[in-house]
Amino acid sequence: MCGNSYTCRIALIDRFIFLPDSGPIGPSPGLDVTLLSGGHFRIHGWYLAQEHADKTILHFHGNAGNLEGRRNFTQQLRALGVNVLAIDYRGYGRSEGKPSEDGVFADARAAYNWLLDKTTADKIVIHGESLGGGPACELASTVPCGGLILQSTFTSVPDFVHRVARYIPLFLVRTKFDNLSKVTSITCPKLFIHSRTDEMIPFDLAEKLFAAAAEPKENAWFTAVGHNEMSVPPATEYFGRIAQFVSSLGN
Repeated sequence: MCGNSYTCRIALIDRFIFLPDSGPIGPSPGLDVTLLSGGHFRIHGWYLAQEHADKTILHFHGNAGNLEGRRNFTQQLRALGVNVLAIDYRGYGRSEGKPSEDGVFADARAAYNWLLDKTTADKIVIHGESLGGGPACELASTVPCGGLILQSTFTSVPDFVHRVARYIPLFLVRTKFDNLSKVTSITCPKLFIHSRTDEMIPFDLAEKLFAAAAEPKENAWFTAVGHNEMSVPPATEYFGRIAQFVSSLGN
């Protein structure tokens, strides 16, 4: 039981942002990897290698579930002719610890560093989906990479909360994920993907994020699909758009 109402309210808001699932995860569709994040926590990931692949997509998933729910998705990414590294943040799946903004940033950096033993920075394409746009933007703003894909994400958590949960006082929102301030300085090629009918993260937040982003940038705006439906198989247009972007990055 929490003895401090202010602390309890902040904790409840964090639980609204992070919905970790420590449920069972089956065998990896590739290689199970364990990363050390922040010198303390063992982070679980899947590495799906593709023979003769030139580029690697580093995938950061949304705020709910774990890698098991991304099994088909990661395999479809690999089918585009790329390697894929996808991780569970701390507290998710088999990963140790409890999720937080700084913790997720550290997990993303650990994944990136692990990839540098296999490839060069310019061959890494960072992909952030929904909440995953937070660690994706942070990483791309602090390290070199070949490209950045932001899918169904927001400008910042306070912006998002103000739009969808106005009953929550913004001074209690301690998790920021301030993507808006970061995209202005990210100079690698960027692809923004969002649905105009996204029922969770309003489309105008994607438009605002795209408008603020530094060049080079492009977008793929979808219609008639929800927040979690864009990449549901066969999703030919969705995966085709990602393949087109990745191939445009050159060799």
